[in-house]
Amino acid sequence: MKRLFTASLVVFAALTLFAAPKAHAEGFALYEWGARASGLANGMVGRADDASAVAHNPAGITQLPGTQLMLGATMITPKMTIDGVKGGETTHTRTQRHYFFTPHGYVTHQFNDTVWFGFGAFTRFGLGNQYGTGWAGVNNLEDVNLQTISLNPNLAFRVTDSLSLAIGIEGMVARMKMHKMSYGAYQEMTGRNDLGVGFNAAAHYKFNDQWSAGLAYRSAINHRVSGDSTFFSKIMGMDLSGRLKAHLRLPDMISAGVAYKPLPNLSFEAGTVYTVWSRFRNFNVHFSNPVQKMLGAGDMYVPKNWKDTWLFNLSVEYLPLDWLALRLGYSYETSPINERYADYMVETNGRSRYSCGVGFILDNWTIDLAYTMLRARALDYNTAATTGTGVVPGRSHHGITHTAALTVGYKF
Repeated sequence: MKRLFTASLVVFAALTLFAAPKAHAEGFALYEWGARASGLANGMVGRADDASAVAHNPAGITQLPGTQLMLGATMITPKMTIDGVKGGETTHTRTQRHYFFTPHGYVTHQFNDTVWFGFGAFTRFGLGNQYGTGWAGVNNLEDVNLQTISLNPNLAFRVTDSLSLAIGIEGMVARMKMHKMSYGAYQEMTGRNDLGVGFNAAAHYKFNDQWSAGLAYRSAINHRVSGDSTFFSKIMGMDLSGRLKAHLRLPDMISAGVAYKPLPNLSFEAGTVYTVWSRFRNFNVHFSNPVQKMLGAGDMYVPKNWKDTWLFNLSVEYLPLDWLALRLGYSYETSPINERYADYMVETNGRSRYSCGVGFILDNWTIDLAYTMLRARALDYNTAATTGTGVVPGRSHHGITHTAALTVGYKF
């Protein structure tokens, strides 16, 4: 128990000091939950055999003896080009290059031959797009940052020698900030949510020494966001502050994976993730300042009507030496965007991931490194459906995101 307390304290301290204010990234759903998993394109639902299983499939932690600790972070740098038509002229805007960090930390502990505990802190959703003040679509968006951090304790139970089950509670903290121009005035919106609560459940089954499978579910989480709104009119020289309220519903996620280990040093996994983005029907913000509304910055009613998505992944891990692991992975993710309501908050139309990684096993220590390139498919903007939203006719393209991950683990 002393080791469990110490390891949990390390995770809490590292995540609090290093990560909470920096959890930005391009795209809404994030899967950067560990360097080994990133190198395998998240092929860890069927494997689930290290401490990051707390995020991917908590039922798998019954494979981990004693107490185990993992800490790390992923650096993310996105880039996208948007062609916008305004005043009869086409402009080309590149999103501003920034380096964002998403952290992860895990601790697992075996109480006895039947019960395990696992705790994870990681980022499941995030946005980080910045366009600048003079671009064609500034009346829709100048920049946006959505930050979340999930705190996820779990209990896992070995039901039989083959079957393990897990149940957990997920507490998610969210913060969001947006800037835009509104009818010639500058508008800033900052919102925060103390805690949104959901749950998760998972199963892991070992058919034999070669085959295993996993299934994990994470519930939708509701965020009641409150914060501040500033509306500054250059023409009238007025700076109006007020309160805002918004409701953000983040979706359910269902993950499944099948792992095959033909040799002790070679494994493969094929998996899928189904995300219920159809719950994200709109993004509405309500303002308290009546004068602000009179000047044109009234309540925001933004329809989204997103679609459910699928992600499919394939991965291979090979250990040519006892202390060295090599990894490759690929995933393909469909788009949630309903093009009729497309805007610049999420300007991608589905993504492909190409991943590689390396791991070093040094006695009780593990050091994992991974690199991933994400290619986003082009998105066209429908002029008839976006009238009045600040979205100008055009197209987003050449979206590439580079990520680099580092995770360090220790087995007590």
